[in-house]
Amino acid sequence: MIIKCPECGHEVSDKAPTCPSCGVEIAGKVTACKYCGEVILASETVCPYCKRNLNAENPQHQNSTPLNPTPTSSKPISSTPLNSTSTSSKPQPRKSRVTLIVSFFLALTIFGILMFFYTQAQRDREAEDYEFAMTSADVEILKNYLLQYPDAPEAHRDSITAHLTQLQKGDEEWQNAISSNSRTMLRKYIEENPHSLHIQEAMIKIDSLDWIAAQKANTEEAVKEYLEVHPDGRYYDEASIMLTEIEKTKVQPSEETMVTSLFTQFFDGVNMHDEETLVSTVSMVMSTFLGKSNATANDVVTFLHKLYKGDVDNLEWKIDSESYKITKTTDATGAQEYSVSFFAYEKVQRNTTIENIKYRINAKVTTDGRISGFEMVKINE
Repeated sequence: MIIKCPECGHEVSDKAPTCPSCGVEIAGKVTACKYCGEVILASETVCPYCKRNLNAENPQHQNSTPLNPTPTSSKPISSTPLNSTSTSSKPQPRKSRVTLIVSFFLALTIFGILMFFYTQAQRDREAEDYEFAMTSADVEILKNYLLQYPDAPEAHRDSITAHLTQLQKGDEEWQNAISSNSRTMLRKYIEENPHSLHIQEAMIKIDSLDWIAAQKANTEEAVKEYLEVHPDGRYYDEASIMLTEIEKTKVQPSEETMVTSLFTQFFDGVNMHDEETLVSTVSMVMSTFLGKSNATANDVVTFLHKLYKGDVDNLEWKIDSESYKITKTTDATGAQEYSVSFFAYEKVQRNTTIENIKYRINAKVTTDGRISGFEMVKINE
């Protein structure tokens, strides 16, 4: 006969050795409850269906015919159970359902706890990234925050957006400052944006501009100013070398006196028509004299005579002493010499006519006080 397995509920023959579904023993190990008639394990002492004590006497509805009785005994199958381990008081399907429900709620609780800690960790990380972004001057960091935390607190996103707008405005000001190539504009940018990422770049640019200005001026004052303003400048060593060279070429007061006195003597010799005085002011061989290379004292004397040639009654030269520009240079052989530039006026009297002519004089003077080069250009005013 076909019965329901008392362990798993699947249909099975009462002659089967075991249930093919759950493996519990069937033949000789099951019986019918003497109260309700349900198929149960013979080892049960309490019916799992009607909850009656199976050991009680005189049942009202006793089913005296056990399922699958053994051939050698008239006693019910339940009197000699072989599987003593099957002693549960409830059917296994009910136990499985309870276990499943408990497991579900336990998993749900664990999931809720994990989600809580995960959410809290996300909030903590967002707060840390927010603090970092608010102190950063990098536009990309703020943009990344807004992309990474679209659901961040509104106050945080508003603050980041405002900070980003300010930085972007600062970037526009930086582009204007750097493209202006102006020291003033760069200084203004640094003052107005003390936390900008471009501060160091602006300082380097200012350093470069100041060095270019010092080189262009090529004066002791300009180079000293650069060294004072940029004690850690990129061009400090070059500026120091340049200053040393300038100081080498700096004309001392005594040297200036020597040069100006020399040209006073030269033009006195011309005014007095004195060959000896004139020749004493020039080198034996001059690099150039009025366009002639390797000129000698004879060329200078010839120049003197030409000045008085013709109807010249009187001749007088005067030097504009305020126009002197004297620098110390080095010639092709490496020897030092003075480069001199000044204005001179020639007053020529012919009969009753007086003519005033202005000249620019460019000359070279040796360190021993001799004129080694002399050129003059007439200036029409």
